[in-house]
Amino acid sequence: MAAEGASSLANTTVLMVEDDPTMRAAVGSMLRAAGCLEVLQTGNGHDALHWMTMRQPDLVLCDCQMPLMDGMTFLRKLREVPGGATVPVIMLTANQSSADAWEARQLNVAAWLLKPVAPQNVVAQAAATLGLLPPRVPEDVLVQLSAAYEARLPQAVAGLQLLVSDLTAEGSATLPRLQELHRRLHDVKGQAGTMGYELLGQLAALLHDVLALVVQRALPDSVTRAELLKLLRVGLAGMKLVADRRLRGEGGAAGARMRSELGAFADALRDKLGAEAMP
Repeated sequence: MAAEGASSLANTTVLMVEDDPTMRAAVGSMLRAAGCLEVLQTGNGHDALHWMTMRQPDLVLCDCQMPLMDGMTFLRKLREVPGGATVPVIMLTANQSSADAWEARQLNVAAWLLKPVAPQNVVAQAAATLGLLPPRVPEDVLVQLSAAYEARLPQAVAGLQLLVSDLTAEGSATLPRLQELHRRLHDVKGQAGTMGYELLGQLAALLHDVLALVVQRALPDSVTRAELLKLLRVGLAGMKLVADRRLRGEGGAAGARMRSELGAFADALRDKLGAEAMP
């Protein structure tokens, strides 16, 4: 590892455990641009633990919500493998659970960064955790990443709309399709803010949080199901507008109005879903 107080990550190896390929690409590119010697990446906690038996990274970046093995499970197991007890860990997560945050502190997590978090802030935190000065990252690196993400946005939103159209055509909100929609919205809400599309991420989060109740509990009744599909169509129409017009940031007054109207709809439906789930 670089000497304390140095301004470069040039001699560091970072292991990134993140199932979202867009986030891996963004943060990995920024780390490499900051001079990291090596950036090891995987979306699988099992693979990351295997790598720990062969390599000794200077730092681990880990997402919380991942398939196969979630971030907290990975963290517990990491602390039990050779070399894993003392390696610094930064958690990157949309998880706001106070219980998980408390456990992470007991497991000596160096930082708990809530998504969306800008890649340059992750790099700055990585340097600070290792006792290094913030590295200078060329501005064009983030510009290129944002442009590539922006180009994919319309197609990504169209894919979400197609899922909702399939649900409507079938006449019932089938759980597997809703689970897939929930997963994709989870990715979008984390990616969008990171890439400068805060409004898009906020709209995705409203839909994601309602779907979380559905996939965790049970399918709603026919009346509430119709309201759910309406919420999804309205929310995705707003997301399409943001993507098509390439509206970065929070969208000003129009964005605030869009968030408020969709938020009121989402809150009412969450209350109804919660009431239906009660015995």
